[in-house]
Order: sequence, then C-alpha cells, then structure tokens
Amino acid sequence: MEGEQLKRPTGIYLLAILFILAPVGNILLSLWGGGAVGWQHPQQWALALSSVTSLDWLWLGLLLLTGILLLRPHKATWSLAIGTLMLVLFINLYRWGNGEFEQSGALIHGQLFISCLITAFFLLLAFYFRFPYLDRRAQWIFQAAARYEFRTPVDVVAQDIFSGVTESVSLSGARVRLQRDLDSSQDLRFVDVIFPEVRNIKVKSRVVEYRDNVLRLKFKDLTGRNRTYLQDWLKSRIETLPEKQG
Repeated sequence: MEGEQLKRPTGIYLLAILFILAPVGNILLSLWGGGAVGWQHPQQWALALSSVTSLDWLWLGLLLLTGILLLRPHKATWSLAIGTLMLVLFINLYRWGNGEFEQSGALIHGQLFISCLITAFFLLLAFYFRFPYLDRRAQWIFQAAARYEFRTPVDVVAQDIFSGVTESVSLSGARVRLQRDLDSSQDLRFVDVIFPEVRNIKVKSRVVEYRDNVLRLKFKDLTGRNRTYLQDWLKSRIETLPEKQG
C-alpha cells in the first residue's frame, strides 16, 4: 500500500493549543480589566463571571471548539474549524462596529484586535497552506479506499494520448507517471484513463494535481462492470504479492 508521508502540522497544533487556552485567558483579562479583584472568594468569582455576556461565552466557546477540531488533521475537521473561526470573526467585528466596546478600556480593544488578527491570519493559513498536511484522498466521513503501489501501463486521453505507468492504484483514483509532459496542464480538469491490462476499461477522472509529469487522479464514473473489473484485478495482484515477495 502507498506509504506517502504527510508533513506533521506542528504550527497548526501550536495554534490549536492557543485556541484551547484562549477562552480562559480572555476571561481572566476581561475580569482584570473590569476591576474584578479579590478573587480568593468564590462569591466574587461567581459575581464576576456572571458579568460575561452570552455573546462572549459564544465566541469563546467557538474558539475552544476550533482548537479541539484542529488537533486532528483531516479536511472535515479543519473545514469545520474554519467555519467556527469565521463565526468568531463575524461576531467580534459586528460587536466592534456596533459600538459595544466604546466604553471599554484600551486593554479590551487591544484584546479584541489581537483576536481578530489571529483569527484572520489562521483563516488565510488554513486555506492556502492546508497541503501537504492533509490527505487529498481523504473522504469527508468514510475512510479512503485502500491504495496499492501496483504498476500497470495506462493511456491518458487529454488533448492528446499520453502513455504512462501507474505508481499507485485504488478504486477511487490513481497516481500516474507520464512519459512526456502535458501541454496546457493548468487548464486541465478532466481526463480519460485507459487500462490496457484491465480489460481495456476507460475511466473518466478528475485531475487533483499535476507536477513533475505525475498525475494525481480521482475516478468520476468507475461504476458497474468497470469497477468490478478493476476490483478483480487489484484482488489478483494482492493475492500474488506474497509469491513475488518470496
């Protein structure tokens, strides 16, 4: 099976921890800025916390949820994290523009500005730099189909016919190394892939990535008989693999 290693998103993990710790820090700063002193008495703590508004609890809770979601590098959880951060940014900008913080001190304004800045920065980071940290083959809910490093000749039909060899194959897609460069590859979205060794089946595929003469493809219409043929071919290769290794 394919052993491609994804980079560990260390920076994202650090941001996740910051998002998890942010609610506590924001509450402490707000209480301190609001003059809540004498916290050694539980009654004063309860009174101070009761002054935190519902919208504050909402966006701080969303920050906590964002941090938890970011701890798992998966496109579903990261997409949800982006959604929660957008809600946080919208809530804070709305309250700021609505004049809710006009009577607040410089500490609250600075805290809000830094929160919006960090939120906007992460949104850009998550959108533009999510790869190579996330598996492009990962499904939203279910696990991706098992991929095998089996080589078989293929013909890729684009604006011309390009011969190549698969570097890995699964029931959901393939990675193909071409013998020559694709022309106008930037505008290429779909290709047809022909498998001569698999009963000459032809599969329409979406181009996920093209770089260094390597095509990453996701099958679009591998159904019915063609899917059965490819499944049987993969099964036969899997069954003969131990014999080849021996």
